[in-house]
Amino acid sequence: MTTSRSLARYLLVLYGVSLALSGCGRDEPAREAEAAAEHDGPALGVALDEGDARKLGVEVAPIAAGAYQPFAAGTARVVDAQAAIALLAELEKAETEARTSQSALKRSRDLFRSDTAVSAEALEAAERQAATDDAQVKVARARASLEFGRGAPWLDAGRRESLVGSLASGATALVSASFPASLAGAEPPFALELERIGSSAQPRWSTNDSWLGPADPSVPGPTVLALVPTASNDLSSGERLAARVASGARLDGTVVPASAIVLSGGEAWCYMQSDDDFTRRRVDLGRPLAGGYFQQEGFAAGESVVVAGAGLLLARETGGGAEED
Repeated sequence: MTTSRSLARYLLVLYGVSLALSGCGRDEPAREAEAAAEHDGPALGVALDEGDARKLGVEVAPIAAGAYQPFAAGTARVVDAQAAIALLAELEKAETEARTSQSALKRSRDLFRSDTAVSAEALEAAERQAATDDAQVKVARARASLEFGRGAPWLDAGRRESLVGSLASGATALVSASFPASLAGAEPPFALELERIGSSAQPRWSTNDSWLGPADPSVPGPTVLALVPTASNDLSSGERLAARVASGARLDGTVVPASAIVLSGGEAWCYMQSDDDFTRRRVDLGRPLAGGYFQQEGFAAGESVVVAGAGLLLARETGGGAEED
């Protein structure tokens, strides 16, 4: 008897568990449908007629088209020009001596072939001197390349004299910029922009006269060297600067004004107007520009965005529990 009752209880429990499991299985599609309906539900926002919008001080403006240039950020320092000037002078001296010895060797060979007016020993001495001077040129160029990179413009003799004068007078500064990340999509010459660290005020400097330099062992990324035109010697040797280099293709899109941004639920939003409807739309703050934020998608130029009163619209929509920026 006891065994029969135990068996009955066991079967009853199994039946209840099976009913619960089958119920969960039937509820899962319902939950998915509910989540999809919530995702595809009506847009966030608020409806206001023209009078109510005016009372709230709501103002709208058209979304403007815009472009964004991706860039890599780093730090830079102004290099002491004396080191570069010394290398330039050394390279110029070596090339001048090599040209002189090559001319002397040519004369010795011509004379030796014509009437042996030059002895074989003198010809051999001229050949040794030319070879020595040629080796000195290679050494000087190697030093210049190792210290300032193979793309250094002073390796071109045509620019060297003017560069020496410009560096010596301070009209041009030599800058070394280090970047902790790769410069994917960027090739020399780099569009380098510089400004004083912690200051967005002028002056700022920019140059395309740049090239890859030797890597800085203290920074795990590439180094860019550049010749930067200065005004009134406004860059001092050793000065630290903030630097950035354009990298990758320019992106086209739109710009949402900074005054249109409101914050809610840890995300950035703006309100778009369509007749009497003000629809709340997410904004990407990852690409700031002067006066606003670049949007690659989600907005069209000419759409009406609320630039004043957005915080009051958010309060009206959410019942006042919003955070405005």
